[in-house]
Amino acid sequence: MNVISSIRAKVLLAALVAVVTGSAFGYWGAAEFEQRERRDDIVWLVQDTSLRLRTALVSEPVAAATADDGGALRPLYEHAVAVDRHLQKLRNIDTSDGAALGALADAADDYLLTCREILLRRASSQRYRVKFSGDLQQLRHHMRSDNRTGAWITAAVRAKERVDEDYRDFRIASTALVTLIDSFPAAQAKIAPHVDAARLIDDAVVATARERMIAASQATARELERYADLNRYR
Repeated sequence: MNVISSIRAKVLLAALVAVVTGSAFGYWGAAEFEQRERRDDIVWLVQDTSLRLRTALVSEPVAAATADDGGALRPLYEHAVAVDRHLQKLRNIDTSDGAALGALADAADDYLLTCREILLRRASSQRYRVKFSGDLQQLRHHMRSDNRTGAWITAAVRAKERVDEDYRDFRIASTALVTLIDSFPAAQAKIAPHVDAARLIDDAVVATARERMIAASQATARELERYADLNRYR
């Protein structure tokens, strides 16, 4: 009887060990799966953000002829809104249970934030550039009418003030945009160790976009200079 009881005890103990071991493996397996899912979610957010920013950087500037067409600028703002949602989603992901996941999330936060701000300034600078072109065109037309009356001069001054305000807004947005573009390589270098290079943006694309932005700012300044002094029209 004692022998039988001993065998039964050993069987029960083995079964208990198996249950406990299985539960532990199940727990750790589930935890690892959840962590992998969260990592994949973060990587996807980075990838989609890169795609949106790359699209915005290589896109042609909105033509002045579309000054009254809000739809031409809408895609830029839509990209910025989408990345802002990505950023909020990222910040709601629990990364407290893994150092590697936390490092990825931290780098992704910096990357998404920088991309969102670039997209916003890209959209704003183009909007102000379009507005500047439209108001400058109106100023040109007014100058050509040139009847030299008091009302003509007053209207000319007001038109010039609108152009100056547009240019000021454009310059502020463009300067901020170039500053953000200059900070982008650091943000991308921070996320680079955590994701495939194919998910990021080639340095040449960023450099070319920067050159185009500076060229646009310089061209806009030259346009303003041509109409800087209203006295020549009086």
